[in-house]
Amino acid sequence: MSDDEPSDYEMNLFNFYSIVYEKMKIMLKESFELDEGQLRIPLSDFDEVLRECLINCLAHADYVQAYPSIKIEVFDGWFHFLNPGKMLVSLQQFRTGGDSRPRNEVIMKMFRWLGASERQGYGGPLIYTITASSGVHTPEVYTDIEKTDLRIWNIDFADSYPELEDEAKDILRVILKSHIAISVSKIREEIGLSDYKVRKWLEILDEKKLVQRVGSGPATKYAVRETSDEKITQLQIALDNLKTKE
Repeated sequence: MSDDEPSDYEMNLFNFYSIVYEKMKIMLKESFELDEGQLRIPLSDFDEVLRECLINCLAHADYVQAYPSIKIEVFDGWFHFLNPGKMLVSLQQFRTGGDSRPRNEVIMKMFRWLGASERQGYGGPLIYTITASSGVHTPEVYTDIEKTDLRIWNIDFADSYPELEDEAKDILRVILKSHIAISVSKIREEIGLSDYKVRKWLEILDEKKLVQRVGSGPATKYAVRETSDEKITQLQIALDNLKTKE
C-alpha cells in the first residue's frame, strides 16, 4: 500500500497508519497459521517489530520531497518499508540507539502519546534485538539522499535464501544452531549426508558468502559469516544482558 493509492477513507496520516497496521497484522496472523513450521519470531514480538518499522517509516519521511511515495509491501516471508528522504542518523546509530533525530517531531510525539512507539531513540535496537535473538535474517537498511529502504524477515535465516537447495539450508541451520565454528564431520553426523555432499554444499555456501572457513587443513571448521550488522546487533544484545543482570 502506498500513500497515493485511491481509497474510500480520508487518507490523513493517522488513518494511513491504522489501515496499514491492521492489514499487516491480518497478513502476519495468516502467515503464522499457514506456515507455522518456518516462523521463528513469536507473533506478539514480531507485531511489535512491524509497528516500530511502520512508525519509523512515517515519522522520518521527507514529506516536502514526497518522492518516492511511502510504500509498505508484504511478501512471502518478509516486509518492505520505503519512505522518501535520507535517515538523519547513521546506520550504526540506528542499530545501537540512544540518538533520536526524527525528521517530523510532531508526528513522533503523536505516536508516543498513542503508546505505539518505543521510547525515543531505541526503535532501531528493538528491531535488531528481537530479530537477532530469533534466528532470522538480519534486517537490511539502505538509505541515500532520496530514500530509506528497510526490509524485515519473519522466517528463519536459511529460508530467507529461497534459491538454496534443502540440503544446503539444512547445513546452514546446523552451523547457525551451533553458535561456534563446526567441523565437516560434525555437520555430517547431524544431517546424515555424505562427506562429499557436505563439502560440496559448503563450497557453494562459501561462494555465496553465507559461511566462512575457520582454520585450515584437517582442523578446518565453518561458521556463519557475520556481517557488520550482525556483529553490532550481537554486541547490543550482550550489553542489554549485562544491564539486566545488574
